[in-house]
Amino acid sequence: MKRFATASGDAPVLHRNTANLMQNVLDEVKKSITVLPELQSLIPALQTAEYEQLEANIRKDGCREALLIWQTTQGVIDNSDNDSPLNVLIDGHNRYAICTQHGIDFKVMLREFPTLQAVREFMIENQLGRRNLTPEQMSYLRGLKYRNERQAAGRPVQEEDAETKTGQRTQDRLAKEFNVSPRTIHRDREFSEGIDKLTPELKQDVLRGNQKIAKDVIRALGRSAQPIASPLSLADLVAFQEPDQPEIAKPTGNKAKVNRMVTEIANTVSKLDPEAPTFAAVCDRIIQLVQEAKEMMSRKK
Repeated sequence: MKRFATASGDAPVLHRNTANLMQNVLDEVKKSITVLPELQSLIPALQTAEYEQLEANIRKDGCREALLIWQTTQGVIDNSDNDSPLNVLIDGHNRYAICTQHGIDFKVMLREFPTLQAVREFMIENQLGRRNLTPEQMSYLRGLKYRNERQAAGRPVQEEDAETKTGQRTQDRLAKEFNVSPRTIHRDREFSEGIDKLTPELKQDVLRGNQKIAKDVIRALGRSAQPIASPLSLADLVAFQEPDQPEIAKPTGNKAKVNRMVTEIANTVSKLDPEAPTFAAVCDRIIQLVQEAKEMMSRKK
């Protein structure tokens, strides 16, 4: 919301009617909040325990922190001539869901942004400031930041990162900002693009660290120009093949079924075993156990 001041620079004294009018506006905003899936997907989901703790706190003490709302129009969202007003939620998605579910009142604060791109930048920066990010979430958000800044500059994300007018590449600048190597930023970009090709459920499981899938697999998916008709599930990843790796044949028939079973088993094991280093390591361990079982059976005979 815009801040007003008197000629002396002091905040003006609001008459009761003015204050009531402002409160009425905020009350109307609360009744017409829009959640955009595109923006909500930028927010890594909380761990189950974190969400339950937040829910318990809100039910006990109320929603103390205001939800941030961007007042805009439909035309700004979809580049059309539609001037229908929208009150878009940009921060506080978990709090909003909890309050709505339990009928708990909440406060809202209005923020101004010129474009949807500017909102994305704000939300990514806001999430990067969280202290409890998993390594997967941090990598994903750094990759999103790279992609968002490239798009804002009007440069294709997939092209080599050329030097800007400041003489510094985007990935070099972000590498310095996050104290990592430029190569890490490049990999983060591939990782974020791969993550965005997964189903919403699988995406959040991977980002939470609950679903152990090797980053190499996700990055390969991000690099691939292979058309994807719909978001990929866990079973789809088994059949995934990078076009530039023809030696990896797509499994078919019974082999495809077996591979899907192995994938599901491997990821189930990795959920139960937090020490499992990678998806591939779990698969190797399963194969080793099967071989040991076969040897035991043969000795008994």
